[in-house]
Amino acid sequence: MPQTAHSLNAPAHQPATLRARIVLWTPCLAMLLLSFISLVDRSILGILSPTILRDLHLSAAQYGAALMVFSICYMLANPVWGWAMDRLGLFWAIAIAVTLWSAASGAHALMVGLLSLCVARGILGFGEGATFPAGLKTVTETLPADQRSFGLGLAYSGGSLGALLTPLVVTPLALRFGWRASFILSAAAGFAWIAAWLLLRRSGLYRPVPAVKRMAAVPPTQNSTPATRKKWNRDLFATAAVYGLGAAPLAFGLNMGPLYLSRVLHLPQATLGHLLWLPPAGWEAGYLFWGRLADRRRLAAQRQGKPAPSPLTLFTLFALGCIPLGLAPLLATCSWALPATMALLFLVMFLSGGFVVIALAHGASTQPAANTGFLAGFSISGWSLVTGLLMPLVGSMFDHGAYTGAFWLVAALPVAGVLLWRVLSSPPVPRNLHTPV
Repeated sequence: MPQTAHSLNAPAHQPATLRARIVLWTPCLAMLLLSFISLVDRSILGILSPTILRDLHLSAAQYGAALMVFSICYMLANPVWGWAMDRLGLFWAIAIAVTLWSAASGAHALMVGLLSLCVARGILGFGEGATFPAGLKTVTETLPADQRSFGLGLAYSGGSLGALLTPLVVTPLALRFGWRASFILSAAAGFAWIAAWLLLRRSGLYRPVPAVKRMAAVPPTQNSTPATRKKWNRDLFATAAVYGLGAAPLAFGLNMGPLYLSRVLHLPQATLGHLLWLPPAGWEAGYLFWGRLADRRRLAAQRQGKPAPSPLTLFTLFALGCIPLGLAPLLATCSWALPATMALLFLVMFLSGGFVVIALAHGASTQPAANTGFLAGFSISGWSLVTGLLMPLVGSMFDHGAYTGAFWLVAALPVAGVLLWRVLSSPPVPRNLHTPV
């Protein structure tokens, strides 16, 4: 008799059928595709920004203001969508969100100036606020605890994959048919996903595991999170702080990286299309590598009857690894400036992917299971707030040629995030009950 997704929480010696594995991982793969489309939609503007800003006669500061509008709407929307998924259900909430942002993505093809850019960007940001709360909600509802970090990395890796592939597809399309055609194509992809999502619901492949079975995967020696814990607590703010500041280089690399390469290293739009997949490749690798590593650390602790290890060591590693980004403008006159800059952008996005996965996976373990959608929404709102404040500032610094200061500012933010996480997170349990950091 074929196993269901629920049976995958059984002891490891019971073999899982291929059908059971498909049932288990299909919802996660649907979220991968969703995050892929989401990042395609938002990446097009950054990739084609040199051309679009020239055609619409906009400055980098005005471009940064439009990015701020996106970030503010995205920030406000994330907890709203997270709450809606926790209280009203994932299926229809995400269907409505994708419909909204796909229409907004297509509206970018009608842009004529700053106002229309800001309106389209704001609606896109509000709709896309549902993407990552949906990913975390799906992972916590369908996967056992010892597979969730990798599952989260897989679900979110669609975003980095979208940012990786978009330059390779969008640039030749824009060069042949104009940049407006790229936004029409991205809107069509969103509506196609909605049709596939409806088919997934009818097929019965989305089968949330009951909470009692999900919790069965957590050993009794771990500190379980009380279901009655208040929604607003210090660990919620700690997760938002380390996510928001730690992953700031992602927004910088996607939105300001192309402008830097165009203005300082003098790369034309066609050349950018061949290079801009490299930093998101680091992001993609970061999601999968750090997600798998986190699951292995958790599993090793479980086998020893200990709680999951603190993420402080990994957070510190990520933050220190981002500091060399500040050196990029100092290398601009070197003959190897381009490969060095691309390598630094790859590195910080690889480490930022680790910030995202580890912060949310650890944060979910500190919150009641019913609040995971809100946790993701609130945390990503923290990232949106940082991005919304950072992008106009960086855009203004670019307009004034202050590239060194802009790069050092971005390089310092992950360090600030780790320090805030350390201050805000709940005190560790006594040493004899806790795995050493």
